[in-house]
Amino acid sequence: MNIMFQVGSWHYDKGGTDLFVKTISYWLANKGHKVIVLAHRLEEEDCHSEDIKHNKGIIKVRYTPKQKKGLRFNPAVYLYRLLITSRYLFKIAKKEKAEVIVVGEPELLATLPLKLTNTKIVCRGGALMYETMKREIYKEKGPGLSSSIFISLMKIYNNLTLKIPDVMVPVNASEYQFLNKKKSSKAKIQTIPHGIKTNLFKPSGKRKNKKIVVGYVGRLAPIKYPERALSLFNQASKNQKTEFHWVGPLDPSLDKDYFNKLKDKLNIKNAKWVGQIKNTELPDYLNKMDIFLQVEQQTNVSRSTTEAAACGLPVVALNIGKEPYGFFTMSEEKALSELRKLIKDKKYRNKQSKMARKIILENYSEDKTYNSYLELFNSLRRPR
Repeated sequence: MNIMFQVGSWHYDKGGTDLFVKTISYWLANKGHKVIVLAHRLEEEDCHSEDIKHNKGIIKVRYTPKQKKGLRFNPAVYLYRLLITSRYLFKIAKKEKAEVIVVGEPELLATLPLKLTNTKIVCRGGALMYETMKREIYKEKGPGLSSSIFISLMKIYNNLTLKIPDVMVPVNASEYQFLNKKKSSKAKIQTIPHGIKTNLFKPSGKRKNKKIVVGYVGRLAPIKYPERALSLFNQASKNQKTEFHWVGPLDPSLDKDYFNKLKDKLNIKNAKWVGQIKNTELPDYLNKMDIFLQVEQQTNVSRSTTEAAACGLPVVALNIGKEPYGFFTMSEEKALSELRKLIKDKKYRNKQSKMARKIILENYSEDKTYNSYLELFNSLRRPR
């Protein structure tokens, strides 16, 4: 089968959707399929198109022309990128006879010309566009006319383009409810969660650190609410031997002292920002933690949260989206109570750890979720 993906980055070590595309591409190629990946690149990025033969299949990585780093949240820059993406999506999909293409919400308009072909369009959830970008704009630019105009345009764009896909694939129940309301009446919808390499993301055994480490993995950015995470940690860990670790790259809009300034503001000394790490190092860093704290308050549930559960970390999440492997709530009081209990009660912490790992093995393994994708793709094939 010929399966195509559009993604932001291929050669660079990034997480989220980029990591999903890279892992499922190799999984599909290993099964003998042809995978075509269209990625973006900036002028300073040294990456080129290549064909990767993998077992019985092949991954064909192709790039749009190199682009200058544009202004964030600029409608003109965004439209230009969509036009370039659309041209290359159509050209490559037609040449490679792509039967299915998988894209995220931001790139949906670029797939419109593919409606003239036999290629089926699949929109994968995982980072709800309007919800996520609206928060980023307000956090970075603040309220104002330009922010309001961009958000209004983005909402219109989101509502219209969600009618384009033939299939919607949310990653959890909350996303399903949102996307089911927005999709075309003819479109199919199927929930498929994040797929995790359970032989890589797994508990490593006994830890050396005598302190209880509460941590989070993700970009250090206002949209991730680091101040709230530190505040909850500080309240829950009073008179306990604890540390807080934030693992992830710094958002370009912030200065290097951002995390230290938050610590000073909240009078917290037992917290550190680790910075960006390689994806291959992530299981080791997760296994240095005892509890995973996520306070994103969004419909999506991040991949790193599921990876943490796979490593046997009890999860406390202040979030709209929910997963069965952890404690998810939108009540700060309840989240604080659960975090405090996990810090103080080792038996309870161990119980929640085993529960998280068990649920991941049963429902979130890479083979299980990627087989679900393959079955979905096969169901979309036209009879020959």
